[in-house]
Amino acid sequence: MKHMRHMKPGSRRAVWSRRIGKINLALVALFTVTTVLTGFLYFADGNIQADHTERSGWALLLLSIVLLCLAVAAALIKPYLFTARRCALMATAMSVIFALGIGAVWQIVAHDKATDTIVGQDVDTPKATDAYMNKTFPGVKLRYIPTGVFIQGAKFTEPQEVEVSGYVWQRYSKDVPESSMGVVFPEAPDGYGDSQTEAYDTTNTDGERLKGWHFNLTLRQHFNYSKYPLDKQNIWLRMWTAATFTNDVLVPDYASYPPWMNDSAIGLDEEIVTTGWNPYFTAWSFKQHGVSSTMGVQDFDKPFKNAPELYFNLGMERNWAGPLFGKLLQSLFIAAIMFLALFVYTKDDNKNPRFGFSTWTAISFAVSLLLVVVVDQTQIREIAGDTSLTYLEYFAIAQYIVIMGIFANAILLGSDTEIRVLEWKDNLLPTLLYWPVLIGLFFVFTLLVFAA
Repeated sequence: MKHMRHMKPGSRRAVWSRRIGKINLALVALFTVTTVLTGFLYFADGNIQADHTERSGWALLLLSIVLLCLAVAAALIKPYLFTARRCALMATAMSVIFALGIGAVWQIVAHDKATDTIVGQDVDTPKATDAYMNKTFPGVKLRYIPTGVFIQGAKFTEPQEVEVSGYVWQRYSKDVPESSMGVVFPEAPDGYGDSQTEAYDTTNTDGERLKGWHFNLTLRQHFNYSKYPLDKQNIWLRMWTAATFTNDVLVPDYASYPPWMNDSAIGLDEEIVTTGWNPYFTAWSFKQHGVSSTMGVQDFDKPFKNAPELYFNLGMERNWAGPLFGKLLQSLFIAAIMFLALFVYTKDDNKNPRFGFSTWTAISFAVSLLLVVVVDQTQIREIAGDTSLTYLEYFAIAQYIVIMGIFANAILLGSDTEIRVLEWKDNLLPTLLYWPVLIGLFFVFTLLVFAA
């Protein structure tokens, strides 16, 4: 009110303040409607039982809520009255809202149990298996070989390499020949028997034979680290029958497990060793791969060429808190130094002797910070071991943008150009915009990475 008394009712400043106030109220109404609409579409999703990131609209809903909060904060604080106190409060509110938005995305992603990385078509019952086979090969008589897997350990040894150990077994009816007995893991260099040790071989009173092997495999698979350290990976065991291009088909041995549910992580040792990771789902699935050769087993023009391949999927989620907050604290420390540097940038000749401000000093400082951020980004890339951009690297990109802004601000302050925005309260506006811009950029990058 004190500020309003000093503002003439008919002045250009007062007119623009009223106009911006009306626009702000219109934005509050617009974002309220948008939030209600996106919320209705999200919760009315037919796949309501799916996890958040598997359902459409969660990112739009969160964005609408953030924009609504920003509009409401602006309506309450009224930064368009152009007082230092109101602008500072609005900058603080924006920073907090963006930070809460980032935290909301972290919670959604970290507690999600998405199973969209399962290879091919997942099946969880013998009925689902029969339905898949009948659809894939209608009218073809197949001989099922029930196959089971029990995982005891999984360890990432390289960015695209993982070691898996455990047991695999098969049940054979009387008509299965010896040549069809056994499991091949084609994606493992040692998956053709060298890594398998026979554990048991028994026959029951009905003539059904049961054979089991212990395996220790090194698998090379493509893992996507673009969401590091909030990434989730799927380790799969791709399995072939010992006799290729026959009517023998590997199917899950459901009889050896409790009722199968993908989110129950069945088929794992309770004391499974997974350094830095936690298993959160297991699933059986089938996928049919195209082939360009029968490897001489039969003529290529025969009606039955390749059966669907059986996969055992193991979903893993990273223990993300340590890597995330460790790097985040380091990046925030760098960001705090950049922020403090803004307080020594001045166009006031009376303050220059005290701060020692010069354009060249500001440029040198910005370049030094740029090198520090580059080193930090390089460390992240080395840890993730991926050629694509990882999530944490977007924080470095946001810092690059802000450093360039600081660089430009220093040059303009050191020039003879008179810019009223920079001269207001002696460079106060760029200082107030620092944290909202930095955290806001990271919020936008967060949505882009996890909503893609």
